[in-house]
Amino acid sequence: MARTLSIASAGLTPPERPLSVLLLTGPTGVGKTSMVQAVASTLRGRPDDFCRIDMSALAQEHYAASFSGAPPGYAGSKEGHSLFDRDRIDGNPMQAGIVLFDEVEKAHPVVLRALLGLLDSGMLRLSAGTGSIDFRNCHVFMTSNLGSRALLEQANRRWRPRWRTQRSPVAAAVKSFFEPEFLNRIDEVIEFVPLTPAVAAEIIDIEIGRVAAALARRGIDLTVSGEARHALVDTGFDREFGARALHRTVRTKLLGPLASATSKASDAPRPQAIAVDLTAGGALVCRRSEEVSAKEAKTRNSVCA
Repeated sequence: MARTLSIASAGLTPPERPLSVLLLTGPTGVGKTSMVQAVASTLRGRPDDFCRIDMSALAQEHYAASFSGAPPGYAGSKEGHSLFDRDRIDGNPMQAGIVLFDEVEKAHPVVLRALLGLLDSGMLRLSAGTGSIDFRNCHVFMTSNLGSRALLEQANRRWRPRWRTQRSPVAAAVKSFFEPEFLNRIDEVIEFVPLTPAVAAEIIDIEIGRVAAALARRGIDLTVSGEARHALVDTGFDREFGARALHRTVRTKLLGPLASATSKASDAPRPQAIAVDLTAGGALVCRRSEEVSAKEAKTRNSVCA
């Protein structure tokens, strides 16, 4: 992806096409949309500054017309209103636009044919004949879950393709689903693999870091023991649902107890410290600084006795 984006930023792409066309494949929750958000943050300054089109909403032929204008008989059909945010697509001479076609394989064939024309010419003609949308200064991203089920089954069996002798089931599914002329318009296909326990641990660390930063802004110091971190990974790791399962685990297992602990500390005149640990029963427990100090004092007194 970095290579494709750098070619576009150097002005070396054909002027009659979008700056880049990338297809991001893989199971849900592996970071496809997060990658687009990272690109938007780098190129446009905000992770949400891109136009997202939910292609699953265009699965029926009647609603497919809204891809290039409102469906016949609906408000806006004569005015040529479309799903696209022009400002986030057109960009400007100093800033490229970004559009994401999410779950592209779920769109109706009529939509895919219109998308093919867009990828080829960099222009989308509005159905009412009122104009067009220019994608020639825009990075086009598409996501797909094609082949994900087979990929997850292979990941659970710890299968790895032999170099140059076996092809990923995702690549085979993509080639089988899309027409050759559609695939020829794609600059690069990037395959995201299912999460591993090691990657899941990194995601948990990132989530804890975000929570710690939020608490630090309130003058509260957060520490999470290694045992508590491992428990969050073990509970939340799920190859099928990816990072979303980890986010849910952090929300239900960590943020709830933290909310209770911080509400008690909100009126404290000085910064508080909260320690998160794992009980003998396997539950997460949050202790405020005074509770931790009392526990340590009790331990010292029992030792002295």
